[in-house]
Amino acid sequence: MSPSTSDVLAFMAAQLERQQRYFGSKAPDRFLAYMGSTSAPGVHLSVSAHRVAGLERGVAANELLVRLSGAPPRTPRSREIATVTLFSSYVGYQLKTRSAGPAPITSTAEGTSVRGGQVFTLHHSPFMMTAFEKVPVEEVLANVRASRFALVGVGADANLSPRFCFHHEVRNGKLVLFHGDGLPLKTYLNLKSNPSMTRVVIDPETFEGYLATGTVAEFRAEEAPEAHARICAGFAAGGWGKPARTFRFVAETWAPIAPL
Repeated sequence: MSPSTSDVLAFMAAQLERQQRYFGSKAPDRFLAYMGSTSAPGVHLSVSAHRVAGLERGVAANELLVRLSGAPPRTPRSREIATVTLFSSYVGYQLKTRSAGPAPITSTAEGTSVRGGQVFTLHHSPFMMTAFEKVPVEEVLANVRASRFALVGVGADANLSPRFCFHHEVRNGKLVLFHGDGLPLKTYLNLKSNPSMTRVVIDPETFEGYLATGTVAEFRAEEAPEAHARICAGFAAGGWGKPARTFRFVAETWAPIAPL
C-alpha cells in the first residue's frame, strides 16, 4: 500500500530530531535525503537498501568488493552501471562498477556481491575537486568498513548521493523537497539530460524510510523565497558559502523502503 502524504510528513518531522542526534548540532533544522539520478532520459534510478555483510579489497588496484544482503533492485543492462553508497556520519563514498569487464554484480541465495572499479567521495576531502577521483582503498576501509547499511542504485551513469533537505512543503497535493548545490557535480550533469529523479528519505540508524520518484528543476529566489532563504542560511551555517544553484523536487510517487 502506498503511504499517504501525512505518513511521509510525519516521518520527515521525526527525522529532524533523530538525525540531529546522528549528525550533531550541524543539522538542527534539516534532514538528509539521498538523490538518485541517471543520464537516460525519462528513466528513474532503480534503488534498494541493504545490510552490509562485508567490505574488502578486490583483485585489481583501487577495486573494492562489497557483500550485501538481498538482491539488487535489478540487473544492470547494457551500458548501465551499479553504484553502492556507503555512509557514516559526514563521511561517505560511492563504489561504482564498470560497464565492461567481469560481471560486476553476483547474486546468490546468500546475498549480493558488487565489484566496484572506482570509488568516489561524497564528503569534503583532498579528492573531491579532481575530475576523475581515485580515492585510496585504505581511506574507504578505514572510514566506512563498519557501516551496517548501504544503498544500491542501477542505471546509466548511475549516481546516488546525499543532500540535506533544507525546506519542504505541499503544493497542489504533492510533496516538494528543496536543496542547494555548490558545485556542478555528477548529479547536475545527469539532470541536464534527465530531470527524472529518485529521492530516498531514510533513518540513518535503520535505513528504513520512503523512496519517491518525481522530477527536479532549478528555481529562482523569487519563485520560492522561503525555501531559498532556508537553503542559503543552511549553507552559511555549514560554512559552505552560498549555493550556486537551488533545486526543488516534486514527488509523484512514494513507497516504503527498508534493508533487504
